[in-house]
Amino acid sequence: MKEIGYSTISIVLETWDAAKFSDKDFEEDFGMVALKKLFELQPRAKKVFGYDKGEEEGKAHADIHAKAFGGLFDSIFQMLGPDKEFMEEMLSQLGKRHKKMGVNPSFFPFMGQAVIHAMESYLSRSLTEEERDAWEEVYDAVSGDIVKQILS
Repeated sequence: MKEIGYSTISIVLETWDAAKFSDKDFEEDFGMVALKKLFELQPRAKKVFGYDKGEEEGKAHADIHAKAFGGLFDSIFQMLGPDKEFMEEMLSQLGKRHKKMGVNPSFFPFMGQAVIHAMESYLSRSLTEEERDAWEEVYDAVSGDIVKQILS
């Protein structure tokens, strides 16, 4: 994974914790806010979640994924920096799972926008330029490793 500076990691962790502690249901709800925005930005992503088989099946699949999403991000953020090899292995496995699910690598930039949207929703404010830059750097590094596996 691309090297990320301490100050960038600190900014992401500070804003993540501020958002996370703003709502007791954060981990479950954060994922759904992000997925709804993803579907708005890139409607083709709905197919990965089974919406092509019907609204009910798609929603059920999206709900399961959304609940795991916040916890996954939390785990990734806690591992930023200290154990690069473990992080790379985890992202490699995540990329393989995304590949099996049929995730199109072109969806990842839209998901990055959706994650920032969700963060701003929980912070009840826009990210500052410095915060946005930090989030984009971390998201690009993390998603870059996932995409590498999808394309392999």
